[in-house]
Amino acid sequence: MQHALAAPFYDIRGIFNQTLLKLFSWSSKGKYYMLSATEAIWDSSNTELFNSKSSTESRFREVVELQSTDIFRIKWKILSERLLQNSEYMCYLVFKFSEKCSGLHCPVMVQDLNQRRNKQTRIVYFRTPQTWNMSGDDNQGPKEREDGWMEVNLWKFKTDPNYGCIPINLKLATYEGSMSGLVVCGLEFRPM
Repeated sequence: MQHALAAPFYDIRGIFNQTLLKLFSWSSKGKYYMLSATEAIWDSSNTELFNSKSSTESRFREVVELQSTDIFRIKWKILSERLLQNSEYMCYLVFKFSEKCSGLHCPVMVQDLNQRRNKQTRIVYFRTPQTWNMSGDDNQGPKEREDGWMEVNLWKFKTDPNYGCIPINLKLATYEGSMSGLVVCGLEFRPM
């Protein structure tokens, strides 16, 4: 006779293993890591700017839809052990547009707030711009992913084994209009 708790325990373990595979995986190029939008940008105290909603299309249970805002921040710390040491990584924002999204036709400025003295900003586009409107960087525009979501390259960094974590503190601001209707699945960190 089987124990009554055996079946549910097996299901929970399977779900846990699936979640780990989604969050922390190996690719042919090395380790990559994905962080959910609810961890990176969700601020439950500010429901006027963000709306957390369930999703069956995402690898995470919940995604974050931006409301009427022209600025949002991404703040998190990644444990260095989750990434390859002494490696360069790219940080991608994984997103879609809701049916009500009519903006984001203009460039978005990305500023690394951990490097305030530097004052360097990166320009990205959530919608493919006209070629005359782009500067020399070919990683500015969105790319469609195999899973049906879009991604845009926000940030480049190098891992350092001397530090226990990698702090992320990015500010995204539109040049014009609102980011209302931008649905964020999460961040993906991939080695270059």
